[in-house]
Amino acid sequence: MKSVLLLANGPGELWGWVRPVAAELKRRSRKVSLLLLPCQFASGEERRVAEGLAPDELRGPSGLSGTLRDALFLGRSAEAVLQLGGDLAWGRIAARAGRAPLLCYAYGRKNGLPRCDSVFTAFPAMAASMGDRVQVAGDLVRDSLALDGQDSSGEVGAPSVLFFPGSRAAIREFSFPFLKGMLPCLEKQASEWRFRVVLSPFSTPGEEEAWRSAGFSPARGAEAFRGAEFAVTQPGTNTLELMYRRIPFCVLVPFASLRKVPLPGIPGLIASLPGIGPRLRETVLRRRRRKMELLAWPNRLAGRMLADECIGEYSPESAAEFVVSWLHDRSRRDGLREALGDVAGSAPQGAAVRIADEIERMTVRV
Repeated sequence: MKSVLLLANGPGELWGWVRPVAAELKRRSRKVSLLLLPCQFASGEERRVAEGLAPDELRGPSGLSGTLRDALFLGRSAEAVLQLGGDLAWGRIAARAGRAPLLCYAYGRKNGLPRCDSVFTAFPAMAASMGDRVQVAGDLVRDSLALDGQDSSGEVGAPSVLFFPGSRAAIREFSFPFLKGMLPCLEKQASEWRFRVVLSPFSTPGEEEAWRSAGFSPARGAEAFRGAEFAVTQPGTNTLELMYRRIPFCVLVPFASLRKVPLPGIPGLIASLPGIGPRLRETVLRRRRRKMELLAWPNRLAGRMLADECIGEYSPESAAEFVVSWLHDRSRRDGLREALGDVAGSAPQGAAVRIADEIERMTVRV
């Protein structure tokens, strides 16, 4: 029995995109193979998390030669190839090996899209920037949340502030002392609030106790969002999850953390070199900030600053003061919640179903 081959790389794509597509294909009794690609954004826990998705066959992540071997091997038995993150060269290799159609889901332009048989994206605003033949399927991140349950209400007691320390260990190593340094100011000026750390599926077992010892309430999954009234996060798919849950948030990236932030493409490869790498990452990201490029996905989709992006020379104390200003302004939070809902409503629901329908259309046997 041939399979549908899914290709993915980083944490956001694996958890937010692969998970709902794999679940939908399995619901239709389709065999699913998964190839994890090399990725500078990887957490190191992708294999463990991918095993929990129970694909029929799993390969990677590996080096270039290993990835080539796996793409050829899995591609030969694929009836369709769906690229969900990573360089499309791997998808083309796999599709050519199996003489299978190549489909791609992306949030923006990437090299090789014209060579795909079908291209999907989440929002009309994304499709407008990606050229012809791009279908708006809806956001797979929304489908992923539906697997967990999206209810963030119903908790009796103090409202909660959520903190997202990151999916990569290097980022969490910076986040831990920084957020711990924020806590005394937060507790002093917003004593009626709870302060909860949302642990990624890619965080390692045992981290809960470290955060609990630091004074936070750690949590995982949908339960973490109950009673949430505000969130402090980093750029990435977390901003989309918060948008769909209608939780007001701000993005916080202190300049001191920039040496831990990965870069895409060739700059990312250079930045992985010892010595020059951390300095290059900081230089590139400081330059982007001077250009005032929007980072949070809801902001980028709206084309303006909805949620604040706090990127600069922040100390734990100054960051805490900024967060407190939001906690003391309910009308401001309600305004942002409404604006996030407006952006969320521009994407159709059911992305995984539409993509699976297209795969079945392209692989139907007469």
